[in-house]
Amino acid sequence: MIQGCIIAVVLASLALCWRNHQRGATVTRLEAFRTKMKILFLVLAVCSLCSKAIVHTYRHFNPPPPPIIGP
Repeated sequence: MIQGCIIAVVLASLALCWRNHQRGATVTRLEAFRTKMKILFLVLAVCSLCSKAIVHTYRHFNPPPPPIIGP
């Protein structure tokens, strides 16, 4: 599931980059800023998905000890 999300995000970013590359027009400051923000959000999304997968895997193989109940 997580791998599919990562692949989808990467493909979407490649499509956006290809579309911007095909324009051939000069880039304004606002368009450059938007492109930088898209890349930043893409990196943050991929990093958050990967970190969640790492934490989930660690917790799966290293469960917390059972609670001690009673005297």
